[in-house]
Amino acid sequence: MTESAFPFEPPVPAARRASLWLITAAMALVIGLKSHPAPLPDVPWHLPGWLALAGGVGLAWWREPDSRWARTTVLLAWAIGILFATNIDGNTSDAHVLELVLMLGVGILLLPAMAARYWLREPLDYRWLNGRWSLRMWLWLPAGFAIAFAFLWFYFNILTPTLHHSWPLPLEGDRDEALWRLFWGCNFVGIWDELAFINFVFVLLSRSFGFREANLAQAVFFASFLHEMAFVGWGPPVIFAFALIQGLTYRRTGSLLYIVVLHLLVDSVLFYMIANRWYPGWGWHP
Repeated sequence: MTESAFPFEPPVPAARRASLWLITAAMALVIGLKSHPAPLPDVPWHLPGWLALAGGVGLAWWREPDSRWARTTVLLAWAIGILFATNIDGNTSDAHVLELVLMLGVGILLLPAMAARYWLREPLDYRWLNGRWSLRMWLWLPAGFAIAFAFLWFYFNILTPTLHHSWPLPLEGDRDEALWRLFWGCNFVGIWDELAFINFVFVLLSRSFGFREANLAQAVFFASFLHEMAFVGWGPPVIFAFALIQGLTYRRTGSLLYIVVLHLLVDSVLFYMIANRWYPGWGWHP
């Protein structure tokens, strides 16, 4: 992506920065610790999270009323509220799939995109292609696949041997349908992650903050969501690092398609690991 796509580099006002990190903390507390509230499981983390969210939005509107950033905080707060109201897990039943399509697809992707276009008057990027892919970009795809395979094998087999329980699969009866549901679910969530956290959160933050700060904040959003969904144990720091790389990759390539392809390569390894933990020796395809 060209530097002009992320033009904001002047010093950020202290109140705006405080607003950003209050909202980011709210995402971690309200969503990241919603179902896996370690290390203090009896603490209702969402309560201080809601206070942080109100403080972040209120501070933005108090110090910069009706500015680009103030309006952006409303969209971020909306996203956190929708995620809190959504049952986020690896269940692939028809009812849950419908819930995810409505809440995550319509609530997080469609409505904020319309708000960005007609309320912020600055549409989201949706830069699927940005010229030809360089040799370095092509080489990074198999390299990323290999790194993902090495880490996920270690994660599933050594660090958190019960991790596959986050994606329940039947131990008896016909397994084909469950595996296909898991396969398409992994792909749906992978594409959604990039549209939501890179093309929505990261792009909007990059219009009010410098690249590094925007990237750090979107990585917290990214890791918080996936921790709530399934990636417990060592998951959050690894997902955080992956999200930082995705943000950097999007900035350098300007290609939403590229980061989606990279994510789906990683998710193909994820699918393989889940299936083989449930059904040892199963193989590559359902």
